[in-house]
Amino acid sequence: MSQQGTGSVVDFDLPDEILSVIPTDPYQQLDLARKITSMAIASRVSSLESDASRLRQKLLEKDRIILDLEDRLSSLTRASHQSDSTLNTALNENIKLTKERDQLAATVKKLSRDFAKNIVVNAAIAAWSGQPLKWDSG
Repeated sequence: MSQQGTGSVVDFDLPDEILSVIPTDPYQQLDLARKITSMAIASRVSSLESDASRLRQKLLEKDRIILDLEDRLSSLTRASHQSDSTLNTALNENIKLTKERDQLAATVKKLSRDFAKNIVVNAAIAAWSGQPLKWDSG
């Protein structure tokens, strides 16, 4: 597992099978090393391009999901604004009806008092005139 150099032994820690096929000429060894390096670089570049393509595909899928979620958010926001508007309208109508109810209750109370006074006055007039009270039903 060693290669002879210029008078000294250098141990490259390579198996004998590999050392037996490596050319002995240093320039041929460099050319072989360049070819092996080119193959390794090409393999790595191909692997990185494949990874980049896969990541671009994932990115496109994530972008599509983001667009879908943004559309859903927009739709839900519109629905929320419509619900708020409907609620505010209902609350305002409820306030209006409550005020109207209170006004009607006050009117009924006033009319009840007036009616009671009229009965007393009519009874007094009937007693003074000596005629019985007549109630018209129409």
